[in-house]
Amino acid sequence: MNINQTLHAVTIKAPFYHSGTDAALHRYLDTEFINRFQQDIQQQQFTLPQFSSWMKEDKHSPHDNKPVLRLPLHRAFHLVSCEVVCDQLGKPALDPQRITSAGFVIRRINGEQEYAWQLEDGEALGWQPAPDELRDPDIHRRLCANGVLQKRAAQPTYSGEEVFPLHTHTTHDDKGKRHTLLFGYVPLGGFYYHRNTATAFDESSQKAVVDADAQSLSWPFGYRKPLKRVWNDTVARTVNGGKPGQPFFELLRLLVNRYHLGEDAIESNSALAKKMDQLWFYDESAFSAQLKKMDYQESNRHHFSGYRKSSLWSYLRSCFDNAKENPLVRWISEQEIAIDKVGGIDNFSSFSALPASSASQSINWTLFVSEADAEEIRELLGQRLRNQALAQVQEIPLPKFTQEQEDAYQIIPFVRALNDQGKEQIQWVENANRSILFRVAAPFDPEASRPSLIQMPSLSDLKRGMAKGASFITPADTFNLVNNLKLKKGASEDVIPDSEPGPSLGVQWICSFSLPVITLVAMILLMIMISLLNIIFFWLPWVKICLPFPKINKGS
Repeated sequence: MNINQTLHAVTIKAPFYHSGTDAALHRYLDTEFINRFQQDIQQQQFTLPQFSSWMKEDKHSPHDNKPVLRLPLHRAFHLVSCEVVCDQLGKPALDPQRITSAGFVIRRINGEQEYAWQLEDGEALGWQPAPDELRDPDIHRRLCANGVLQKRAAQPTYSGEEVFPLHTHTTHDDKGKRHTLLFGYVPLGGFYYHRNTATAFDESSQKAVVDADAQSLSWPFGYRKPLKRVWNDTVARTVNGGKPGQPFFELLRLLVNRYHLGEDAIESNSALAKKMDQLWFYDESAFSAQLKKMDYQESNRHHFSGYRKSSLWSYLRSCFDNAKENPLVRWISEQEIAIDKVGGIDNFSSFSALPASSASQSINWTLFVSEADAEEIRELLGQRLRNQALAQVQEIPLPKFTQEQEDAYQIIPFVRALNDQGKEQIQWVENANRSILFRVAAPFDPEASRPSLIQMPSLSDLKRGMAKGASFITPADTFNLVNNLKLKKGASEDVIPDSEPGPSLGVQWICSFSLPVITLVAMILLMIMISLLNIIFFWLPWVKICLPFPKINKGS
């Protein structure tokens, strides 16, 4: 900044009506909070005890005694307020005409480290370490060394720390002294997407997830206990005469249900697909006497190559290419039903033969894997899980405000004002005059939630009027299924139509339902589920309270 430029000393402090030195926080429970705030200022209502009691009510954090600010979905709205004065004798109010703009930033405070919510080209980057000095968050408004503003681009895109506006309000205290207040709405929402997947998870967390997933599979494809790391012909023979063993069933269920291995155009499955294309079904009935005595190993697998029938990848592809229904999906479901009947997979040993695909009429072959194959499959499954997690984290909106122990927040106001030479200068609040540290409530925080009154319909409302509530556009095949539901049959296989109308018919239906009926059905189902789960959790006293309630007087 040019040394010849004269600054106008400006200070941001707590508002005159506030007993502390920090920027004041206010809570309102209705949407007219701006008008209410201005009215309270005019009538000098903030000296009353009820305007500070909300902080005592909202100190319900499990971590400490900091107040917890509620979200708009809790029908609660927060304002921040401070006062700007000339830093000279008597602390006169700064002339509002000098103020070009004012705002505040929200910082996440973790011990001595501050984090700023950063934007780049309008897109949120998330919490980043804050700069050591408090500078203008808009790079285009920072002064050069000669005291001149930096040149703006033709169409500047804001990049830097996210800023929220503060508005000016001039008022007088009970002694007639003028005050220039700055106030603004505190938005407690927002989200961001992970751009840099390399920093999305730490290595220990990734390893813990991969290890936990490996516990879901039996040896040799996983590490579920009891673990027997013994390699023999029984382990290598994962499918015998078309019937899989437990380890291969678990592997097949994971590949089909989770990763849809066999579907086209899933690029992330390429490594697994390549490996499955190296595993073969063999016609063991045609083995020579010498080959029948030989154990399948990495060193002698070439002796078996003449008896190959189909690779595992080709089999999966043919199942997924089935136009009517994937036979493998139905087969897995049938095995799971049988497993449930005997009390779990560890009690089940009689898997039925693999289903025929569209390319073959029977599967009575044997699938061998070597110890090296199993090890590579374990590595590929771990990597596939990592890749899936990294791909999903780029699509998951992560909340701006979280509720961990290290998640405390603070508001830092600033003002831009014209100095004595008509140049814009920025002044940040001193550390002692920032807002108090606070936390932000979770969306379903039971302590932050407020009662929501939903009017239940009367039984007499069910037969009144037409069904003109919620309407659903229903394709012909879905309508055919729903329309065949019968009271006694329910949702059994009998209601599935033999011939489903294809999309070429060009017919669809609009089904409208009465809102009173939908509301009543939802309430009945809710009560049934609560009663059923109460048998297990005994949670009824915490989830339901019914008490007689008089009719509310509507007034005259």
